[in-house]
Amino acid sequence: MPLVARSDCEVSVYDGTFFVVDVSLSPGPCESPESGWLTLSAEDDLVSLSLEVWDEEPECLREVWTATSCVLRVPTGEICAMELYTDVQDGFLRLGGPGRSWNVRVDTWADDEADPRERFLGRLWPREAPA
Repeated sequence: MPLVARSDCEVSVYDGTFFVVDVSLSPGPCESPESGWLTLSAEDDLVSLSLEVWDEEPECLREVWTATSCVLRVPTGEICAMELYTDVQDGFLRLGGPGRSWNVRVDTWADDEADPRERFLGRLWPREAPA
């Protein structure tokens, strides 16, 4: 189960919220992962985000604060992080062909000694085998 690609960035957090979105979308007030975006919550004003694409489900990490799972539809085949209010995008990651759905697991943790900021790791793998 090899790692296919990875993207790292820092995201400014406003009102405790930031997003992972399909690059073509801007989130609306009642959207869901099926609409191409995922809402994440953070306590810090600046977080570290890593996005990874795998060819199959990766192993679970140990010692995380929280782990969230869902299915994300990605119309363009590319995702990024997006800030609330500013719509600033960063951390672009090409997943594969357009119009596919992806399993997502987001792990959250912090290492108070090395770096006190919250860290998020979003790992994505195909929901279904490519045609």
